[in-house]
This record gives sequence, structure tokens and C-alpha cells, in this order.
Amino acid sequence: MDKREAILIASQYVALVKKIYPISKAYLFGSFAKGTNDSDSDIDIALILDEADDIMDAQVGLMKLRRSIDLRIEPHPFVFMDFDKANPTAFEIMQNGIELK
Repeated sequence: MDKREAILIASQYVALVKKIYPISKAYLFGSFAKGTNDSDSDIDIALILDEADDIMDAQVGLMKLRRSIDLRIEPHPFVFMDFDKANPTAFEIMQNGIELK
């Protein structure tokens, strides 16, 4: 799979997620965004939720949704108020990730 295909799969997944969860932004990040992917790479997607009562429940729900798109998807949920430049992981995603529409 190449970067273009990973973006397409990630975009399909985000469209499905948006039907269920309030998401403000989503990013493809990790090896596909950096261009270091190989045949074993997963598709890392950061999902910035407007709100979440329980981030672990959201994680479980997001993992279930990937079944209908691609099992290589690895969803990484963040709550909007925690996704800022002070968070090193969020900063890395904002700098090197690919925003998905």
C-alpha cells in the first residue's frame, strides 16, 4: 500500500466515524505520513473528539468501526482540549501529520 491509498482508506474511516462521534479534526500520522511505511505498517489516525465522557469507551468504539473499512487502521482518540502544542504527541501529529477532510 502506498501513501495515497493510506490517505484514501483513512478518509473513508473518518467519514464513517463522523457519523457517530463529534470530531473536530483527524490526521493520518506515523509511518505513512512520514513516508517510512513498509508492508507491515498500520494506518495511524489521530481523531480529535470535541468531547468524550470516557476516552477508553471511545477507543473501543473506534476499534470496532475499523472492521468495516480496514483492520490495519489504528485509531488514536484525543479530546479537543488536550490536543495542543504543549502535548508532545499532539505537537508531533500537528507538525508531521496529514489532516484528513
